[in-house]
Amino acid sequence: MKNIIFILITLILTFPSSAENWRVNWQHSKVTFQIPYMGVTNVDGAFTKFDGAFSFDESTKKLSEVEFIISTESVDTNNLKRDNHIKNKDFFNVSKYSKIIFNSKETIYEEGSPVAIIGDLTLLETTKEVRFKLKYKGSVKDPWDDNKIAQFFEASTKINRKDFGLSWNKKLDKGGLLLGEEVSIDITIEAFEQGVRPAFSRFFLPTANIKKSVVNEIKSNVTTVDAKKKQSDPLSPKAPKVVSRPDLPSGKDIALNMVFGFLAFIILIGGGIKLQIILTKFFEKKGLDPKWTFIIPNIIVMGLIMFIASYLAPFMGYGPHPWGN
Repeated sequence: MKNIIFILITLILTFPSSAENWRVNWQHSKVTFQIPYMGVTNVDGAFTKFDGAFSFDESTKKLSEVEFIISTESVDTNNLKRDNHIKNKDFFNVSKYSKIIFNSKETIYEEGSPVAIIGDLTLLETTKEVRFKLKYKGSVKDPWDDNKIAQFFEASTKINRKDFGLSWNKKLDKGGLLLGEEVSIDITIEAFEQGVRPAFSRFFLPTANIKKSVVNEIKSNVTTVDAKKKQSDPLSPKAPKVVSRPDLPSGKDIALNMVFGFLAFIILIGGGIKLQIILTKFFEKKGLDPKWTFIIPNIIVMGLIMFIASYLAPFMGYGPHPWGN
C-alpha cells in the first residue's frame, strides 16, 4: 500500500501541465517593418521596446492567449529626423497613442503545428482583425543548463496602413506617392518559461506576474473592439505605464552588486563555521550525546545558510533578477 501511495504522489508531482506560460525575451527578439518608398525602394524600421506573453504546450504544439504590446515611442528607422516625424501627429502620435496592441483570438494548425494566428490589432484609435503567418522554429536547451529551454517563433503579416488611420503622404513631382500603403511586419520571438531564468541569459529578466501584467495591460488599454471608439489617453495620470522592456542597470551597478553578493557569501560561510563551533561547545557543556552534538548544530547552521543564501542568490545570477519587478 505504501508503494502504491508513493507511486501516485510521484506521478502527480511529475505530470506536466497542459500548457505553460511563456514570455518574450526582448533581449533575443525583434520586431521589424518595411514600407515602399518613392516607388523604387523601401524604408526599413524596427521597434526596440515591446513585451508579450502566451500559453504554449510543446508536446501538443497548442498555442493560445497571445498578447503582444509595442511601444510606439521606440520606433527606429536609423534616421533621427525621420523617426521624430513618425512619432508626431502625421503618423503614430505617440503623445496620445503610446502602444500598438495585439490580442489573439484563434490559432490555425497544419499537421499539428501552428501556422497562423488571428487576432485584433489596435493601432491609433482603430482595432481590426489581422492574420499573422506563423512558423514554430522549435525549442533549444540552454547549453549551460539542460533544465532551461527557449521557444522560437517567426510571425509575419502585411497591413494597409490607411486602414488604421496612417494616411499621411506626399505627391512626387513625376507622379506617384512618397510612401506605399502596404506595410510588411516581421516578428522573431525567443520566449522563456515564466518564473525561471531565461536560457542563454546571465541574469534573470523580471518574471513576476508575467502573464497577468500583460493581460491586465491589454484589458485596461483596449477599451473596445469598435473602431469608432478611442483608447484612453496614455498620458492621463490614471493610465497605467507602457508595458515595455525594463531598463537594465548600468555596468557599474551590476559590478557593485556582484561584489556585494560575493563578499556576503564569504561572510555567510565564515559566520556559519563560527556559529557551528559555538553551538557544538554549547551542547557539549550540556552533556548532550556526541552524535546529537554533531547533528543539531549542522542542521541549524545549514538551515540558516540556505535561508540567507536565498536572498543573496539573485546577486550571483540565480533566482529572480535583483532589479526585476
